Amino acid sequence: MYNIYMSETLKPESSNSQWEVLQNYEQPRHIDIIDMIKSPEGKLAAEFPSNVYLFHSANESNMKEILRSGAIMNAGAIYDQKLAEMRAQLEAEGKSEEEITKALNGVSIARNSGQEGISWSSNGIDALPGDEGHIAGFVAAPEMVLGDNKLVVPSRPAPYELLQVSDGVNAKEFFEAKKQFEVWGYKEAPITEKASVDNGLMYLRLDNLESEKPENERNQFIKSSLVHEFAKKGGLPAEELRKHFEITEDGHVKLDEQLHQQTFDENYIPPVAVFVQAMLDKGLFQKDKFNGTVLEGLDLDGMGVNEIIEKTYDENNLTLYMLYHARNEAERYMKKYDDELDKAKSVGANVESMYLVTNKKDLDKWMNEIEESGHYPKGILLYDDEKVVKPNFASAEKGDNAELANEIGRVVGADGDFWRREMAMDVDNIPRAGSQG
Repeated sequence: MYNIYMSETLKPESSNSQWEVLQNYEQPRHIDIIDMIKSPEGKLAAEFPSNVYLFHSANESNMKEILRSGAIMNAGAIYDQKLAEMRAQLEAEGKSEEEITKALNGVSIARNSGQEGISWSSNGIDALPGDEGHIAGFVAAPEMVLGDNKLVVPSRPAPYELLQVSDGVNAKEFFEAKKQFEVWGYKEAPITEKASVDNGLMYLRLDNLESEKPENERNQFIKSSLVHEFAKKGGLPAEELRKHFEITEDGHVKLDEQLHQQTFDENYIPPVAVFVQAMLDKGLFQKDKFNGTVLEGLDLDGMGVNEIIEKTYDENNLTLYMLYHARNEAERYMKKYDDELDKAKSVGANVESMYLVTNKKDLDKWMNEIEESGHYPKGILLYDDEKVVKPNFASAEKGDNAELANEIGRVVGADGDFWRREMAMDVDNIPRAGSQG
């Protein structure tokens, strides 16, 4: 079964890294151009022996970068490449090893799913990033790009999404840590309110501070906190909130990761409210806990979640007190996530191992880019540019992703039952993920 790890049919026969093999791959300059609409069904089926394809699209500027670099790379691989280029430049300038090390240590790397691995749509497409009218991407057989990597289900997948990661990643440990990291939202900026504890508390504090100002001085872009709105409407009974967290044997709080996946509708439960209930259950609002703090003398005895949230209007430091405890909890998960993230190594998929996908009117443009880059894909697959125009990426409005999936699936002989059989996923009723739907 596919479940978390790739099925046996997708595992490479050899332990040799296909990634290493393909780096020395010499591709003839002749490129097969295949019109997917006019081609017979299953024309490329022999090149997709497991009846599974992987598809990755991007906007035009990123597609050009992929061609110029010769591979789709995760952030880790891009980071390694950047360090190598910087080192070469600094060495050419005659810098000392100490100066080089200091400069390289100053190069940061983003903490996102692009660092973990490469995102693919597999045997179906829902997320389709790109430029309207000029959608382009790459399609590959898993056997050609995985090498010693593996496919896993990411923490917040779009329908049909799999993530190519290095073999050392423990998917269960990794994504459990990441999901907790996301729902706690350690030190998230409160520009807009998000479904996380830290961000919710920060936005609550921002809302409270704005409410103290005269009407004409308030920031008109700061809306009433969703945490306040939840409390004003009566919130939920303690037994309902307790369904969304557990206090572990060592006394720490583990939150329901689905709290981060909510839409902001009438059923929204702020993660902050759940955490406040956990603090109540741990006795953190008892009067003696405030001794020696700016809250000394504050008496919240008998108050529930709603009353404590409303009390933050009068006691701004109460929000900071909650934030302090929330960040202590979050730091544990951040450390675990960082430890697991260190195991996520460089991942790449060479241009030479994939087919470029584009429409007919952009063919000459991409042929020129290929010639300039010197990286030649296995071929070019042309889709119907009258049916595939609109992109679709984490939005409520659907694009032409299904049309493109149909064209690719038909020409490569994709297994239409793959997701239902391997993942027990109802492809006709797929919810969209993401903290705001």
